[in-house]
Amino acid sequence: MAGDMHSTQLKKGAVFKDGNQVYVVLDYKHIKKGRGLAVVRIKVKNVEGGAIVEKTFSSNEKVESVDLIHRSAQFLYSDAEYCYFMDSRDYSQFQVEKENIDWQKNFLIDGGRADVLWLGEKVVGVDIPKKVSIKVKYTEPAVAGNTAGSAYKEAELETGYKIQVPLFIKIGDVVQVNTERGTYSSKE
Repeated sequence: MAGDMHSTQLKKGAVFKDGNQVYVVLDYKHIKKGRGLAVVRIKVKNVEGGAIVEKTFSSNEKVESVDLIHRSAQFLYSDAEYCYFMDSRDYSQFQVEKENIDWQKNFLIDGGRADVLWLGEKVVGVDIPKKVSIKVKYTEPAVAGNTAGSAYKEAELETGYKIQVPLFIKIGDVVQVNTERGTYSSKE
């Protein structure tokens, strides 16, 4: 049953109703203003028409939550426009437009699990675990004594996403990545 949710719960991937329109959150910013006032500024995509707009709510404002069906799925592969999944229950395959899961696609590896959010017969989002293990595709070798600046270097993951990792990480290492912030968590 749908109810209310605070605007501060509108993180990336959240789905809510405003008026008679259903939106999925693409980007979220919590902006603190003087004297304790705060606003939530979000970029959203209209589920029906596909229009992308920005909305602003006060931090104590509520929006209507939406009843979604959660189905476990396995990520198969992607092409230029779509990510392809297989339903874990009935093994049916389906596709999701990459633009609908712009952030999450950075952390989807072949065979990875995801929680797919359905609104009727339409996929409106994909939830991924808070931490995932991804192989390092490329990073520069560590240079002995090179800690004058930061003790981190850039690494490209097998998904193409780039993060900062400690100097001891090598090509082929598997690292844990925090998918909410897109940051290195630990080495496997």
